[in-house]
Amino acid sequence: MTIDPSNPQVVYAASWGSGVFKSQDGGKNWQSANLGLGNLYIDSLAIDPFQTALIYAGTYKNQVYMSKDGGNTWTWSGVGMQDQAIVYAIAVDPVTSTIVYAATRGVSNNGTPPWNGVVYKSGNAGQSWTPVLTNVGGSDVQDWVYSLAVSPIDHNNVYAATHEHGPYHSSTYGDSWNSIHDGINDDSGRAIVISPEYRDGTTMYYGVWHFDSVYKSLDGGNDWFLANRAIAYTKVYSMAINPLQTDSVYLATFGRGIMKTLDGGISWQAAGLQDDLIYSLAINPVSTSILYAGTAGNGLQKSQDGGKSWLPANTGVDNAMATRVLVSPSDPKRLFASIYGAGVYQSTDHGRTWSEMNAGLGDKFVHALVQDPDQHGVIFALTDTGGLFQNDVNSGNGWVSLGQGLPLTQTHPPDYPVDYPFAIREMQESVATLESIIPANQTTSVNLLAMSYALSNPQIAYMGTGGSGVYISADGGLSWLPAGLGGESVHSLAVDAINPNLVYAATATPGSLKISLNGGNSWMDASLPVTFYSLATIPTMPGILYAGTSSGFYLYQSGSWTQLGLADQVVTAIAFDPLYPERMYAGTSDGGAFYTSDAGLSWQTVNRNLIGLTIQSIQIDPTYPNWVYFSTKTHGIYVLTIGY
Repeated sequence: MTIDPSNPQVVYAASWGSGVFKSQDGGKNWQSANLGLGNLYIDSLAIDPFQTALIYAGTYKNQVYMSKDGGNTWTWSGVGMQDQAIVYAIAVDPVTSTIVYAATRGVSNNGTPPWNGVVYKSGNAGQSWTPVLTNVGGSDVQDWVYSLAVSPIDHNNVYAATHEHGPYHSSTYGDSWNSIHDGINDDSGRAIVISPEYRDGTTMYYGVWHFDSVYKSLDGGNDWFLANRAIAYTKVYSMAINPLQTDSVYLATFGRGIMKTLDGGISWQAAGLQDDLIYSLAINPVSTSILYAGTAGNGLQKSQDGGKSWLPANTGVDNAMATRVLVSPSDPKRLFASIYGAGVYQSTDHGRTWSEMNAGLGDKFVHALVQDPDQHGVIFALTDTGGLFQNDVNSGNGWVSLGQGLPLTQTHPPDYPVDYPFAIREMQESVATLESIIPANQTTSVNLLAMSYALSNPQIAYMGTGGSGVYISADGGLSWLPAGLGGESVHSLAVDAINPNLVYAATATPGSLKISLNGGNSWMDASLPVTFYSLATIPTMPGILYAGTSSGFYLYQSGSWTQLGLADQVVTAIAFDPLYPERMYAGTSDGGAFYTSDAGLSWQTVNRNLIGLTIQSIQIDPTYPNWVYFSTKTHGIYVLTIGY
């Protein structure tokens, strides 16, 4: 986020998948500000302090865009940058604002180094860029920078927080750099901020990710000391310093919400949103008790009392990561939705209004919701690190932790396919890359990614996990046993219509679909040169599997594959009309959604409003099958009435 220094009522917020939003009333209302913005995955924002209508947006894989009219229109401004650059930070010189710096990483290196980390400098307000910091850690590493800061006291001094090699400093307007980590033991830099007040030297704070949390320097980074009393092992993602009370510093953390110090880092205290993962902070430069926070999955939050209390500030913001929606078979007006990062919500009016239902839910990062086929009032939530939860929605008792027998001690993110279009993998790459957001010494339940009941025997259910293969339950999901594919990440499952022992599993291994004929005792490959994303079977059609893949929609029967169209689409979700199974729906990674009324012979676009969105799941209303709900990666839930 960034605030207009000449008019603090004007606030800009960058989102992951919905571009830039602008508020002109201090966050009460927001409007999309994306015209001309060719990439809606925004990692960084910066504003020119003198020409405040000039804004820079750093994207994921598409360099930099510039707006000269306060976000009304945008133009690409990445001349000179590496191809498909991820732009983590942008900093504008506070004195000579035509000088701009941008920290990037090359998208071709998502795993091991070299990472193609490059800091660029522009001397002409973003019209062209020149590399000024490269090969951090050596040519075989090429580490990247997460945060940049230009000294407001002496603007020839520029500072960078590198991913794994500590802070760097330039005293030559970015033209040459030196490592400055004397006193720093934890080099995993995420944020660097500079006090605007000069005392006896330049005061700076350096936020890190692994274990030391915060360092402080009183001499412009020549020497550092710990400023992490009572907050060690807190993962700091970004920081903000109060421009009027410079001993007040706020931390955006993963795991402890917002922390603040009022005494220059001698002591720290909680400042709200402790249940959220915080990406960004912004402080009103005039009324500094007004704060804004950007969260992972819980939208924008605003505080007017320095962090003592927070309220959502999302009116007009459209950026919910909806992973699944369920419709109650007994009451079609009642819906349940999982929002990744915000838990589970319910609606009693066909989705017009929603209310949170997270009592007892130990992890709000929910990958999927599953309904018990025998007890329609019982739903399960599959979470990232909290395990499996069950809710009897008619009892009012909230969520109960289940999953006896599911594996423990997994502390790394699930292994999705390289091009997996859901939010989770992209979030990993842009936030932590090789690191888990869970402390290394914490024991948690394994990532739960998919759950499928055997329709012919609802006591049997299968669970797909992130890195620990498949598990099976013979008591409706109360307890579990291993069912093979150990070490694999399984993100979609389907069970045959009449044979509960015939189960299909989509794994992270490209080209390989796994099939078991004996309830997971052994598995075989059903290879196809595609990546599998979504699997489904139809109750009335035994022996048949449908698959959404990186090359369209497929049918599998008797050991062979048949292409059913959409070959130019990445099909991420599939669903079938319960009354007329030849009516099928396919959601894609960016082409919206399609439907067929002739079992795949021909396809039509569902609705043009869905084009450009990634569809994560499709749910057909069991009472009114022409009502179809689409969960999207970035724009919440859509409901459409389909006419045939």
